[in-house]
Amino acid sequence: MIQNKIYSIIGHKGYGKTKLTEVIITLNNKPTIIADPRYQYEQKEYRRFFKSVGHFRKYILNSNNRREFYRCKLELVVNGLDEESFEELAALVYKMRNISFLVDEIDMFAPPSMTRKASFYKLIHYGRHNQIDIITTSRRSANISRNLTSQTDVVIYSRVREPNDKKYIKDYIGKEYVEVAEILKKFHFLMIDENYKAHIFEVTKKVADLV
Repeated sequence: MIQNKIYSIIGHKGYGKTKLTEVIITLNNKPTIIADPRYQYEQKEYRRFFKSVGHFRKYILNSNNRREFYRCKLELVVNGLDEESFEELAALVYKMRNISFLVDEIDMFAPPSMTRKASFYKLIHYGRHNQIDIITTSRRSANISRNLTSQTDVVIYSRVREPNDKKYIKDYIGKEYVEVAEILKKFHFLMIDENYKAHIFEVTKKVADLV
């Protein structure tokens, strides 16, 4: 299992990105903070939901709650995010250690114009020193900050349609994989690992051996 890495999951809505993120955070076996601006994550026994970053801050700064978060490896889901509140959340996460940070629809918060002043920029470049895994999802790689794509260790695509995404795959692992990615079925993924090796897998099968 890859630890202290950045994963980027890219693909169209409805092809299994959320399901795959749930598998990855389970395999990472760390307490997890989830930035969920579009309310994609459902109620589960080990999840706590927060309607704002303010409510999350109040919870996580309480020493008893913090101990529970780490001891029980909870998933804390923060909803109601805009750019300003995401900056506040990322600043809180940056001060933590040994967690996973999952950001759904990362292009909402880390567009190509993201600057070095952003707390998420610091997480991208220095979060691994605090044993922080970062997992992001988006619909298109072209909409994400180059600061993120340049530091990503593992890129995972669902079915590919956009020319820029096809070019990325072609440049790194060859045009034959573009043809594969174009016809991927739901819950099937093309993974490019940190050694630029390609793997094709279905999320419901032996994904633990791959990610």
